[in-house]
Amino acid sequence: MDEAKKRQWDVWLGAMGPVLTVAGILVGVWQFNRGEHNRVILENELITHKDQVDFQRKLWLNRLDTYRSLITLAGKVVAVVAEKGTKDQSFDGLWQELTAMYWSLSIFVENADVADHMRDFYTAVRDFRTGWVDADKVKLKADALVRACRDSIESSAPAGAKP
Repeated sequence: MDEAKKRQWDVWLGAMGPVLTVAGILVGVWQFNRGEHNRVILENELITHKDQVDFQRKLWLNRLDTYRSLITLAGKVVAVVAEKGTKDQSFDGLWQELTAMYWSLSIFVENADVADHMRDFYTAVRDFRTGWVDADKVKLKADALVRACRDSIESSAPAGAKP
């Protein structure tokens, strides 16, 4: 290789060094920006997922409290029905409480099975009040309502939640 050719290669390689360095820096900056963009997207997706899980958990806890109060009231009604019947003054108060809960909770309860059993229990208590059915029918409807509430809570429980 002669001296002119060598010099030409040296100049060409000398000029390519800064060009490759700038290209490498630009590619590095692009990769960094792309990684940051992907990280932000992933963080937003994780935050959205966490918010959805938190919302579902709160909704489940509200449903659990609602079912607990409904089951407690059903137990009180069955206890009065079995022991004292409609003659007791506390039965009228429980009937009013059941009616209020029926009309307010029937909208909130989103499980069709629970809503059906709640309607059956309400109807059985109403019919017991008028003398159409006996206490055993009320007990059976209350038991079915309790089972439906328990099944609904267990089937919709978020991960890690125990009723």
